[in-house]
Amino acid sequence: MGVNYVARPWESGLFRRCRRAWDFAARERRDYEPIEPAQVFSFGEAIHDALDVYYFPGMWDWNRVIVRPLTLAGFEKSMRRQRDTYTRTRELSAEQVQDWEQHLELGTGLLRRYFDWAQEVDRFTPIGVRSQFDISLPDPADPDSGLITPEGRPLQYRVRIDLAVIDDHELYWLVEHRIVTGLQWPEIDELRLDQQALTRSWAWQLAFLAKVEGTIYNEIRLTEPSSDKPTVKVRAMPGPGGITTQRGTESFRRTQLPRTELEITRHGMGIALEMQDMTDPSVRIYPNASWENCSRCAYRQPCLAITQGVDETAILEGSYRTRTSEDFEPGRLGSVWGFVPDIYRVAEHRVPGAEQ
Repeated sequence: MGVNYVARPWESGLFRRCRRAWDFAARERRDYEPIEPAQVFSFGEAIHDALDVYYFPGMWDWNRVIVRPLTLAGFEKSMRRQRDTYTRTRELSAEQVQDWEQHLELGTGLLRRYFDWAQEVDRFTPIGVRSQFDISLPDPADPDSGLITPEGRPLQYRVRIDLAVIDDHELYWLVEHRIVTGLQWPEIDELRLDQQALTRSWAWQLAFLAKVEGTIYNEIRLTEPSSDKPTVKVRAMPGPGGITTQRGTESFRRTQLPRTELEITRHGMGIALEMQDMTDPSVRIYPNASWENCSRCAYRQPCLAITQGVDETAILEGSYRTRTSEDFEPGRLGSVWGFVPDIYRVAEHRVPGAEQ
């Protein structure tokens, strides 16, 4: 346990969804994680890893003809890394192998189409990719003072963003990469109510003292296009923060959503109040059981044991461990400039004329 009490957005999300799951998982609580991964791979994670390479600031001036194969290599590397992690303790079934191979092919094709789409809509310059940083939480009762726990530990919030960019007017925006699996695109109000984007905007402004104009949602839908020449639909909608614009095809949509300063500030105040609840020594721990919550919960089995009056210790000792993963991933720099991908270092030495 460190001097500072460090919390993360995923812990806040668990606290709101189910306090028993939060108590199992949070680093400042019981700090358990499953020993074995729940799935062979996360397609969304692999796409994020690929886009980290594509938008890495150090390669933004490179010819995109050079960057595209590096991006595809980043996607494939992520898929193989996840599969290899899963197979350390078990073998893949024939169905799992087929599923992995299909998603590898799907992702490669999707990214190739994305490259053409992005070339038309990327009207910004990346300044930070997968940046991670800590902020000191302001006290809601005295915003000029830092919030501390009842035991006197300074409270900090650890945040990671997908992508920070600056537009042609030298204004800052935060980009959210999203994988959409449904038949319909999310409604605009779903984006407006997005807690993750608001948290990141609030944290960025506190950390770097730079005003964020809003959020750019970069959505990628898992679908095969019905035409080789996708139809681009454009919308413009007025809102409190300004004009929200959308450009989209069947597979890709870009929504530029301005945020008001009041909206960001109020959201940050809510986080600080929530952190006071989370660090209260008398915080009440109870489950919020529903199939919507429990079907995707990594702590369902020990939680069921407690609910049924059974000692959960054997389950925890057999299937869980104290968390071993770090917030910072190996080989990556958590700063305003983001991480340095391994594929970039390889390209730096092997690709002649890369900056042309």
